[in-house]
Amino acid sequence: MSVRRSTATASSFQLAAIGIVGGVVAAFVMDSFGRSVRAANDGREAEGAAPGRDRGDRGVQPPQSEGRAEDDAAVQTGTLAYRGLTGHEPSAAARPWLGTAAHYGFSISASMPYVLLAELAPPVRAGFGTLYGSVVWALADEGVTPALGLSRGPRELSANVLLYGLCGHFVWGATLEGVRRLGAFVVEHSQHRPAVAH
Repeated sequence: MSVRRSTATASSFQLAAIGIVGGVVAAFVMDSFGRSVRAANDGREAEGAAPGRDRGDRGVQPPQSEGRAEDDAAVQTGTLAYRGLTGHEPSAAARPWLGTAAHYGFSISASMPYVLLAELAPPVRAGFGTLYGSVVWALADEGVTPALGLSRGPRELSANVLLYGLCGHFVWGATLEGVRRLGAFVVEHSQHRPAVAH
């Protein structure tokens, strides 16, 4: 049975679970990609990346920051959400954690539609999920985020920073597709398990 047919029989709950797990795993793998690039490049992602030491666990946004890497779009978004929910300003120590939560939350919110679209419109899976990853990069990182004043826009970034961001989203999209396929396999095999005699 194909992956496409097997997930078509998945319940909404199962698809949502695949989307959530896919979002978490894809964000983690993207973070690992960033750590690997920084380890190979003296702590920076690319020429033209924003300065600053705190660059981890928030995807590929820190080098695109308007100011310093530790005040990237994810940190600003997490801070705004915290302020809106509590009415208070977060501590300096809490800001990176809020950024990480915003990064993972966004990853999950972008993963859920992918899991559904992958069944309704299979071409979205092109390039083993890298097409979808590049669309998320273009719309979110290079479109909405700079338009909201949360980061530098593509015209202000070096080609190396842009390439780093795109590659990070290729990694994200491919990981998401891998998790989606694994989830489809698990759903298919759980539905065909023989009943246990009592």
